[in-house]
Amino acid sequence: MTDRAPMMDRDPPKLAVFLLRNFSSPKYRACFEGDLLEMYREGRTALWYWRQVIVALLLARAGWGAAVLRIVNALLLAAVIALGVGTFTQADTGGSAHGTYEH
Repeated sequence: MTDRAPMMDRDPPKLAVFLLRNFSSPKYRACFEGDLLEMYREGRTALWYWRQVIVALLLARAGWGAAVLRIVNALLLAAVIALGVGTFTQADTGGSAHGTYEH
């Protein structure tokens, strides 16, 4: 198993950064920009970055962005936890059915 080093010299799409800097909520702009840059440099795709910027811009314009972002993040975290628990607790389906044993 190898540890992936962050791609520190990797820059996100310039137009997406411009839009985020100029049209997102001033209250959360620095947080959004910093968090998105960090995650992008850890290996997220340009498509992922664009999606995050678009959602941030839409929510900032709607005026209720922070509350919705908290709810979305909580739901995503719950889904990841559920998938992890399901993967670790999945029963062995390779055995024979109805409790009979193979000889």
